[in-house]
Amino acid sequence: MASPNPRMWPLLAALLLLAPFRASGEDLLSFAVSTGQLGLRKEIPHALGIDVQVRSPWRWKLIRPLAGVLTSSSGGAYVYSGIVVDIPLPGGLRLSPGFAPGVVLAKGDRELGSPIEFRSSLEISLAPSERLRLGLGLTHISNARLSQHNPGMELLTFSLAIPVGK
Repeated sequence: MASPNPRMWPLLAALLLLAPFRASGEDLLSFAVSTGQLGLRKEIPHALGIDVQVRSPWRWKLIRPLAGVLTSSSGGAYVYSGIVVDIPLPGGLRLSPGFAPGVVLAKGDRELGSPIEFRSSLEISLAPSERLRLGLGLTHISNARLSQHNPGMELLTFSLAIPVGK
């Protein structure tokens, strides 16, 4: 069987995102707590990051809204709201890329260049039971060149998500 024309990949990706998939048991409000290393590059100060997130029970195909707050042991705080795409994978795994604009509430020991920052994330997770989801995530936060100073920062986390309801 011949592989698809490379020009067709964007169309195939769009069709996949718009397909009527549902991750099992995920039509519930869920809360997630993530913690891990904030600042992965050596030129960025390192700290413990704690991210608390709420994912809406409403969804459009694979896309669902989310909101959260990221704090750090160095005194920083960032609040955001955006979307996440929940892509079910074989074996009960799920891949969840996300995007969320947000506002810096407290800088701590970081100067990211702008009070407005953009959060891009990618998480792979597994549900060992209906009431629990464990994940590993990588997040990048930067101001997308809204200012001259745009160091950006990364966050590597382990997450625990619990659906609420039913």
